[in-house]
Amino acid sequence: MTANSSTHRPRVAVVGAGVAGISAAYALREHAEITMFEQDGRPGGHANTIEVEENGRTLGIDTAFVVFNRPSYPNMTRFFDELDVEAVEHLGGFNFFDLDTGTEYGSAEMNLGEADVATRYSERFRTVWREARRFHEEGRRDFFRKRTDMPLGEYLDRGGYSQEFRHSYVVLLATAVWSVPAELIWEMPATTVIAFFMAHDEGGLGGRRVDWRTVRGGSISYVRKAIAAINPKLRLGEAVTGVRQEEDGVTVATAGGSEHFDYAVVAAHGDQARALLDNPTDVQRATLGNIRYNASTAILHTDPTVMPPTRQRWESWNYGKVTVDGQVRPYVAYYMNRLHGFTAEKDYFVTLDYPLAVREEAVIREMSYSHPVIDMNLRNLQATIYQVNEGTRVKLCGSYFHSKQQYFDQIGSHEAAFSSGMEAAKQLLRELG
Repeated sequence: MTANSSTHRPRVAVVGAGVAGISAAYALREHAEITMFEQDGRPGGHANTIEVEENGRTLGIDTAFVVFNRPSYPNMTRFFDELDVEAVEHLGGFNFFDLDTGTEYGSAEMNLGEADVATRYSERFRTVWREARRFHEEGRRDFFRKRTDMPLGEYLDRGGYSQEFRHSYVVLLATAVWSVPAELIWEMPATTVIAFFMAHDEGGLGGRRVDWRTVRGGSISYVRKAIAAINPKLRLGEAVTGVRQEEDGVTVATAGGSEHFDYAVVAAHGDQARALLDNPTDVQRATLGNIRYNASTAILHTDPTVMPPTRQRWESWNYGKVTVDGQVRPYVAYYMNRLHGFTAEKDYFVTLDYPLAVREEAVIREMSYSHPVIDMNLRNLQATIYQVNEGTRVKLCGSYFHSKQQYFDQIGSHEAAFSSGMEAAKQLLRELG
């Protein structure tokens, strides 16, 4: 029976209504009867917008997925175009600051010429400035010569980079991009880190030579339009506890019982998928076996003490350092008014893994997000990862896959998750004939 048969459309369960699940369901919407299971009480996953009321206005503030651009998010932007999702231009900009020493520098300082840096700034900053230039020049050259296939920490050791550069530049930029703690940055493939800067610019998420955009009204705007276009049976607040592949279909179990489907798309984190599959294939077991995740705490609030003391230094992306119990702790503070391009009476911030206390009365919402730990194992897995969906009743997708359009180093992003959902749906449709 084909997908376009007038007598039977296959019943497909999509487990997880984050961006990967939404992508798969959207691609299947005209070919299958879709039931979407989501353990949370809302769809969207990391497209999580908190809508704040201020003087009769609703401000949509994103707390995980925030920015995108057309070159690095080709499938997502095509999807946004189809849904007529409005975007807002975002100018970028970043600022580093040390709460202990008062040291600050950012986009403007990193773009200065050598003469200005030599005469106006301390030796500590000159070291960071020089090594950042060297890292981007040598990294690009080494990338094309295939000399970066190693953990980032090893690459920096071989290059003789200083601790100041590592902790006052690399760690701060990388924790914002991949949402992993400082100690895991050194395990990341050097190729992945260098490829990100090459695809954007030296400022990473805060790069000003990138046509960054945010979704008008917050990413909840695209989620609402997507769900309306898919029109699935949406089972919110209903966690799936098991998925069993059988010869004639798939059994999906929840606390309320079991239900039979023709196919299932498991659009969950890799570790969650590993726990859900009752009888994985050998390829699925091998693929999911060693994927790790890290949980981060994000807080939406109005407490300005997380920011640089000088308001004129506030940028969209602010990378802070502070010593807590004798240990230097980096964190990220997003200035949401600037990121989303709105004016408001209050200043709104999202902090990621802030090591001090945010004033309790300033907290609007606290959330936990998990992201894949991108290590050499996960990158090497990308060479074969899409084989996991060949000939199976259960297809897998999530941000632990890469975007085929962006090659193996586009892992962990909204684009990677969206692309993997699209590819899972394409594989299912190919097999339906």
